[in-house]
Amino acid sequence: MIESGESRSKIVQLISLFPGIHLRELQRALGVSFNSVRYNTRKLADRGEINCEKTRGHSRFFPVGMTEKDKLLYSCMRNNTTLKLLQILTWEPQVSSKTLSEATGYAKSTVSEHVHHLIDLNLARITLSLEGNFKVELLERERVAELVSSELKAHDRDIVGNFADLWDF
Repeated sequence: MIESGESRSKIVQLISLFPGIHLRELQRALGVSFNSVRYNTRKLADRGEINCEKTRGHSRFFPVGMTEKDKLLYSCMRNNTTLKLLQILTWEPQVSSKTLSEATGYAKSTVSEHVHHLIDLNLARITLSLEGNFKVELLERERVAELVSSELKAHDRDIVGNFADLWDF
């Protein structure tokens, strides 16, 4: 059984490593009960040690001091489909939906749904290219590229294995 103080410390560390993580991910990474994670995250949020945002049916957790824009980006990047789209959008200033669909292998309707979500969050926009085609363009592309790169590196690692290594002295 993990002591509350130790458990809370681990939760804060996990949230720092994986901003936007949700309750079930925390539970799996820690190997403790869902109720224990929910109780401890509530206590940490009440004390101002972490931020909790409820979006799209998930309670997502972020380190204190993270900007609202970065919270939105990290929340989006927790979805693998959106993460792939963001990765492609960081490579080119303007990309057509057709190109996004071909590059990812996702249906045009799937691409459209995720692109419109990015637009609704004010993270992307549709522009008209010089050729007269509609293209998707990221807002703050360099910042998004930086965060996407760090998130992809995190995806390449095993969350539980890395966390266990972090606490294995």
